[in-house]
Amino acid sequence: MNLLKAKIYYDGSNWIAIPHTERPYRQRRPRDKPEKSERLQQFEKSFAKSKGKRAKRKAKLLQEFAPMFKDEDEAVNFVEQHFDRLSRNRWERYKRMIRRGYSYRWNYFCTFTYDSEKHTEETFRKSLMNTLYHLSNRRNWRYIGAWERGELNERLHFHALAYIPDGQMPGELEEHEDYSTKRRRREKSIQNSFFNERFGRSDFSAVNNIYEVGDSIKYMLKYISKNDEKIVYSRGMKTYFISDVMDEDILCPMGDEEQGFKYILAPNFTCIKDGEIIGTVSPEVIEQMPRVN
Repeated sequence: MNLLKAKIYYDGSNWIAIPHTERPYRQRRPRDKPEKSERLQQFEKSFAKSKGKRAKRKAKLLQEFAPMFKDEDEAVNFVEQHFDRLSRNRWERYKRMIRRGYSYRWNYFCTFTYDSEKHTEETFRKSLMNTLYHLSNRRNWRYIGAWERGELNERLHFHALAYIPDGQMPGELEEHEDYSTKRRRREKSIQNSFFNERFGRSDFSAVNNIYEVGDSIKYMLKYISKNDEKIVYSRGMKTYFISDVMDEDILCPMGDEEQGFKYILAPNFTCIKDGEIIGTVSPEVIEQMPRVN
């Protein structure tokens, strides 16, 4: 059983194929989003700040919102409904980041921090996003990023997995040695003169293999789960790549009829586009494959 035009992603352990379906895509009609009530807006803020295990978080949210309802069952239903909805949305964001992260090629993990003499927190966010946007458009940079606050002083940072093509790095990469207040020792780092001049400090670490990609994704997800910040992508990134899959590359099915079967693939499966063998799966081969969401 060969699969034609399957959607492929990596889940951190295995390559997974979703069979192509002939069901026609129906474009959604744009609809005006209903305005959120003050109660719902407050719930979403409280949900983002809540920490701990699921049951404990629900109990704390119920305690906060129960006084807003006349009936206890109504309060319970409100918390259950919106807690589950926001949890699903968060998990979908995580899945999308993981799948996109593993299906693209990366060569740097970067951290950007601002100097108070150069920026406020607000101007840092806006200016850095604008800079990365132009680098993506003009120099073909690609990135996935997440905002994080420092543990010691709550200073805002931006972490990003980046692919920077040869010859498209602005400024110079320079070795620096600084004192780390977090680790209480002097440490060497690679920083970029272009970003240091404009923002304050930058750190660039080479990403050489899929294990380092995985570590970078886990690092960013940890901070996203802490502060519920949105994940930032360069434009045009897709979640899956498309490939035909030969029968011998299918290890076993997963899932069920109701959810739809998927298939676990061999770690070195062959990528095929329009009947032509492109090569064994690798970041370089995947770059040549068509992509979809």
